[in-house]
Amino acid sequence: MADVDIKPDFTDPDLKYLSVDRNTFNDPATQAEWTQKRLVWVPHETQGFVSASIKGEKGDEVEVQIVETGKRMPVAKDDIQKMNPPKFDKVEDMAELTCLNEASVLHNIKDRYYSGLIYVSIFL
Repeated sequence: MADVDIKPDFTDPDLKYLSVDRNTFNDPATQAEWTQKRLVWVPHETQGFVSASIKGEKGDEVEVQIVETGKRMPVAKDDIQKMNPPKFDKVEDMAELTCLNEASVLHNIKDRYYSGLIYVSIFL
């Protein structure tokens, strides 16, 4: 089978359910802010995973600050999961994620669903 490079037809009205304008996520200022905050996913009892910023490390634990609430708490290093840079927000093909972990996949699916982007693909 030959590999065929299929380009999307951006005039197709149904494409709005699949893709977004990637240029809105490639803002250098947003990328720099993400790098500075050292964002990760941490387990949460009701929401599955929430975003948090690493504030310090002590042995096998990491002190994080939950982004939404500002609450600080210790979390085991093994329980945190890396967060993808903002340029991967709402990505159509989840195999493109640099950090392909449970929290990132769930976040991407949820983010796409609430934005009306109901279709995804995973080609590994």
